[in-house]
This record gives sequence, C-alpha cells and structure tokens, in this order.
Amino acid sequence: MKRNAPENAWNAQTPEQEPWNEPDYTPDQLPERQSGGSARLLPLAVCAVLLVVLLVEGAFFWLKGRQLAWQNAVYVPDAQQSMHQADESFAFGPYQRAVKVSGQGEDLGPITGIAQNEKIVRAAVSLGVMNDAAWDCDGAFYLQCDGVYYRNLGGYELEEEHPEWAMRALEGFELCGPGMEEGWVYFLVPESVSEGTLWLHWLEKNDDYDTESVQTAGVAVQFDQEVTGND
Repeated sequence: MKRNAPENAWNAQTPEQEPWNEPDYTPDQLPERQSGGSARLLPLAVCAVLLVVLLVEGAFFWLKGRQLAWQNAVYVPDAQQSMHQADESFAFGPYQRAVKVSGQGEDLGPITGIAQNEKIVRAAVSLGVMNDAAWDCDGAFYLQCDGVYYRNLGGYELEEEHPEWAMRALEGFELCGPGMEEGWVYFLVPESVSEGTLWLHWLEKNDDYDTESVQTAGVAVQFDQEVTGND
C-alpha cells in the first residue's frame, strides 16, 4: 500500500530561496557607467549636427544662386535658332547684313551700383553696311547662360559709372540701322558665368508694330579674360 509523505517532509526537501536584491553601487560607480554611454553618443550627435548645417548652407547658396540668375533674366520669343562660328562673318536678317562676333569676350568684374555676386561681361560685335534702312523691324541682343537669357545693358545704364563704356555700347535697334557699326555688347550676369551664347534677334513688325516673325543667330563666347581699366 502506497503511503503519503508527511507535509513537512516536502518542505524539508525544497531549499529556501533568498529574495533577489539589485546590487548596490557606490556613488562614484553609478555616474561612471552612465557617462560611458553618453560619451559614445556624443560623436554621433556632433556629426549629425554638422551634416544638417552643411545641408542647410548648401541649399541656401544654391537657392541664392538661382534667385540671382533669374533676377536679371528676360523673356525671349521662341524662334528657330541658328549657330555661327565666332570670328567669322555671316549674313544675318532678311537683308543679309554682314555680322561678325568675337569668340573671346571680356570679364569686367563688378562695378559700383550693382549687387554682390554680379559682374559685367562684354562681347565685341561688328555690323556691316546695310544698303536699305529697315523701318518695320526691331533688334535685340541676348546672352544665354545655363538656360537663362539676359538682355544687354544700354549706354544710358553704363554712362553714370563708365561713360567710356557707354560710348562704345551697341544697342539692339542698331541691328536694323544702315551704317557700319563696331562696338561692344554689355551684360550684367552672375559672378560664376565664364561662357555663354550671344544671340542676335531680328524681329519683323506689322503695321501695328506687333512682332510677326523672329530671326536669330547665335555665337559661342568665352568670358575667361579679365580686364581692368577703362577700355
């Protein structure tokens, strides 16, 4: 016959377990363990902050550059574009006027009265004699840089600071004039510009002086030659 063990026999076989207590740390040990984790995170935090600063600065200068580029940009009518070689004469417009553009422009740098990060560049243009005066047209010069078009500066815009430049500045309407002309076409562009395409536009007008058609000619020009003085 099976006998049951006394209740106090089971209690004797099961050892008593002492309650677990969290180890005690002295005051000088606990801060040491905590500061070890913070020290490992500190370089990561510094790198993250520097990365954010660099991204913000990069975005700021990019937006500032684009704002400056579009600040002086102008609308240019759509037209079929034809490119020509620099330093070679070509026929331009319905009257086949002889035109030659120098491929080596000049960087005149900033002048008084213009914003920071802007400068003036110029390209030399020669216009041959045209036998007949054209009364039903208008002309224009543009400089295309990185997809942005800039209009030329007129003599009245240059004469206050540099009257010697104004005397030799060509205007767009002179493309329709009969006489021989030689001079410079000036542009206000961002400081980063070192090359571009000089566009000549001949705009045919109707009786209401609305544009009926546009003929264009483009020449690639470099502006990596810096010039000082009053030439």
